[in-house]
Amino acid sequence: MINRILLLITFAFFASGCNAESRGSSTSNSDAVDHESVEEAFEFFSTAVSTKNVPLFFELTDPKGIHLVRKFTSGNLGGRGEELSELTDPRKMNEKFQIPIKGQTPFSIRIQFQELPIKSIAALSRRSMATDVESLTFDSWIPFLKASLQGAPEADERMPIILSSISGKYHVYAEAQIITDILVGGFAVFEMKNGKPKLVALIELL
Repeated sequence: MINRILLLITFAFFASGCNAESRGSSTSNSDAVDHESVEEAFEFFSTAVSTKNVPLFFELTDPKGIHLVRKFTSGNLGGRGEELSELTDPRKMNEKFQIPIKGQTPFSIRIQFQELPIKSIAALSRRSMATDVESLTFDSWIPFLKASLQGAPEADERMPIILSSISGKYHVYAEAQIITDILVGGFAVFEMKNGKPKLVALIELL
């Protein structure tokens, strides 16, 4: 009788361990899929921008539109115009890979990301952003982007780097530089929607 009880207890612990291992394996696989989908989206973005492939670019964008942000972080020297923060239809983009802005300089995507195409997205350095960004509008992200890049070697020479919010909701491809404590550069913001990364914002800091 005692032997049967011991046998049942042993079996229960074994089954519990298997279930925990199964749950851990399932979570790991899910994370791997998300990670791969983000890398794939960045690769498509790299190809679309570097080759000016408009149809491929449209496939990456959020159907609701792209939020364009332009801020003059280094100062509005010589009258650069007004800062920009608006949701726009990416289908307005012309053959030069520019989105016309009424009364302002066109929003040039290619100029912001001059290091594209990237040979290996997987080889890029990665840094975390504070979860605070998830509750803020994109034009309020600048201090958090700067904090994420502080101390990164890539920020010394405007080399590509990936920034991700801690929860994994947002993933950013960045080509940016911190010059005398001023952040300049380009940021392509992808948001996870229904398990797929969609381009939701482009941030240009001049």
